[in-house]
Amino acid sequence: MAGIGTKQIIAIVLSIGLVVLLIFAPRHSGDVVADASEAVSDNEPPTVENQIDSALAIIAGETPMQGILLLRQIAEEHPENFRAQYNLGRFSAQTAQWDKVVERFEQVQKIDPEFAEANYWLGMAKINLDKDFEAKAHLEAFLEQERSNEELIEEARKMLNQIQ
Repeated sequence: MAGIGTKQIIAIVLSIGLVVLLIFAPRHSGDVVADASEAVSDNEPPTVENQIDSALAIIAGETPMQGILLLRQIAEEHPENFRAQYNLGRFSAQTAQWDKVVERFEQVQKIDPEFAEANYWLGMAKINLDKDFEAKAHLEAFLEQERSNEELIEEARKMLNQIQ
């Protein structure tokens, strides 16, 4: 290394570092919809369920609002689709859009009256909308129906204690 100076060593180290960074850098195709479509097998015909899977993949990606809009479109075209209504209700809860939570989970209850979790989300929404009497009824119904989801059961009990 007699002929290599400090500047050359720094340049070599930086060049190697840049190559390593380029190798491990994430690659983006730029087309989120195409990426989401790849999540669904090429052999499957397009179905509502495939569209929902694509929307959820987009939501999990870099442009979640596009996925939400696609999911909303699916829910409007197929109001009886449980997965579309359920996921939109959950996303509404994440963004504290309590009126939308009520709208979505009331639809979920119409689709599947035995789905206990709908009462949990309706109870949570009604508490946040200061409708304690209605919230209490939903949370009690949830606790009567649900037997397996200990986390939600505990949360429902806490909310009921806040009401009472």
